[in-house]
Amino acid sequence: MITILILLVLMLVILTSWMIFIKDCNKFNFSGPRPLPLIGNGFLLLTKSRGFLPLLHRLREEYGDVFRAHLLHTVYVVLSHPKYIEDLMSSNELITKGYSYYFLKPWLGDGLLTSTGHRWRTMRKFLTPAFHFKILQNFLPVFLKNEKILIKKLQNYIDGKAFDVFPIIALTALDNVTESIMGVSFDAQNNSESKYVKAIESLSKILSLRMRNPFVGEDPIFNLLPYKKVQDEATEILHSHTRKVINLRRDELQKSNINISILSENFDLGIKNKHAFLDLLLLSEIDGKQIGDEHVREEVDTFMFEGHDTTTSGICFALYCLSKHPEVQEKILEEQKSIIGANLNRDPTYAEVQQMKYLELVIKESLRIYPSVPLIERLVTKDTEIAGLKIRKNASVIVNIFEMHRHPDIYDNPMEFRPERFEATSASMAKNAFSWLAFSAGPRNCIGQKFAMMEMKVTIAGIIKHFILLPEYKQDIGLCAELILRSDTGVKLKLKPRDKKH
Repeated sequence: MITILILLVLMLVILTSWMIFIKDCNKFNFSGPRPLPLIGNGFLLLTKSRGFLPLLHRLREEYGDVFRAHLLHTVYVVLSHPKYIEDLMSSNELITKGYSYYFLKPWLGDGLLTSTGHRWRTMRKFLTPAFHFKILQNFLPVFLKNEKILIKKLQNYIDGKAFDVFPIIALTALDNVTESIMGVSFDAQNNSESKYVKAIESLSKILSLRMRNPFVGEDPIFNLLPYKKVQDEATEILHSHTRKVINLRRDELQKSNINISILSENFDLGIKNKHAFLDLLLLSEIDGKQIGDEHVREEVDTFMFEGHDTTTSGICFALYCLSKHPEVQEKILEEQKSIIGANLNRDPTYAEVQQMKYLELVIKESLRIYPSVPLIERLVTKDTEIAGLKIRKNASVIVNIFEMHRHPDIYDNPMEFRPERFEATSASMAKNAFSWLAFSAGPRNCIGQKFAMMEMKVTIAGIIKHFILLPEYKQDIGLCAELILRSDTGVKLKLKPRDKKH
C-alpha cells in the first residue's frame, strides 16, 4: 500500500512538473529542446567542459539564433545574432547579471562585475577616471618592464619543441595588473609556481562546472561534494593575496602622507599616478562614508581577475593564430619598423603604441575567433520584449559571443583568420556594431578595454620582434568556456629566434 502511495505521489510530482514546463514553454514565442519532467534540459548539459560550446553550436543549428532551455526549473534564453543581442546589450534597464554569476559571489562578492542597481551605477561612475588615458599612459613602463622579463623567459623555449604558452603569459598578465592597477609588485614571473594563478585555475574549473551542471550547481548538493573544500581553499588564497596587496598599498599611502586632495590633483593634471585604481578605493568616500575593507577587497578581486585572466586568454590565442600565419607576423614586424625605426629594441612611447593600427586589427580578429569571454548573461527582472522576443520575468539570457563571432551570416568565411576584415573600408566588415563583443557593449561594457588593448599590443609586439612563432599542427585545441576561453590541452606553439638583421 505504501509503495503504491509513493508511486502515485511520484507520478503526480512528475505530471505537475511536466505541466509546469509545458505552460512555461508556451510563454515564449520561440522554441527550444523539449524539457523532461523535474530536470528540464539538464541532461543535455552533463558534458565535459570542452563539449559545452559544441553543444550550444548544435542547438543553434537545430533551433536557430534564439532558443530556450530549462535547467531544472530555471529557464535560459540563448542569443547568437546581433539582431537580438543589440536591444539587450544597449538597455539601461537590463543590467542585472544572470544566475550563473551567483557562483562568483564567494570570490568576487558585489564587485563591479557582479553588482547591479545603485551600487553598480555608483561604482562604475566612481572608477571610470582610473582608466582615463592620462592614467593609462603611466602604465606603459610597467608593461614594457614585464615584457622584457617575459622575453627573457621565452628564450628557454627556442629549442623547437612545442610548449603551452598560457601559464607563462598568465604570470606576465598578473604582474601587469598587480603593479599597474594595484601599485604593488609581486614579481610573479619569477615565481612560476604562483599559488594565485593555480588557485584561479582551480576555481575557474569548479565555477564553470557549477554553471553548466544544474545538479552540482545547487548549494545543498555542492556543499556535500569535495569541490566545496577545493573552492574554499582557492578562494582563501585569492582573498589573502588581495588583502596583502591592499595592506601594502595602505601602508605606502600613510608613509607618503598621500590624501584624497593630492590624488584628485594628480587625476586632473595627469601627473604620474600608477596606483589610481586602488588609491581611489582606499582614500575616497561614497555617499559620505569611507569604503569598507570588504568592499575594497571585492572591487580589487574583480579587477585582479578581469585584468589578468581575460588578457591572458586574449594574448595566448592571438599568438596561436599568428603561429599559423607567418605573413601576418611579417606585417606586424614591418609596422613596428615604420613606427619605432630600425632599432626595434627601443621602447615605444604611448603615442607610438596608439599608432599600431595593424596590430590592433590582428588582436580584434583573434578576439573574434577566440573571444576571451565567450558567454555573458543577463537576468530579465520583469516580463519584457527584446527585438520581438517575448521573455518572461526571471529568465536568464545568455549572449553567445563565441557563436556569434563565428556566424556565417555575419562574417564571410568566419574561420579564416583575416585581420583586414576589421578595416573601416573592408567590404566584409560586419555592419552591426554589436556583432563584435570581445569587450561587451552598452552600459556594461568593459571598463578596462583600453588598458587591455595596450597591454596586449605591448606584449605581442615584443614577442614578434624577438621570435618567429611556429604552429603545433598536431594540437587538438579543446576549447573550454571556463569563465574565460581556455584550452584543456594548452595553447601550444613553437619559437624560433628572429634573425638579428631584422
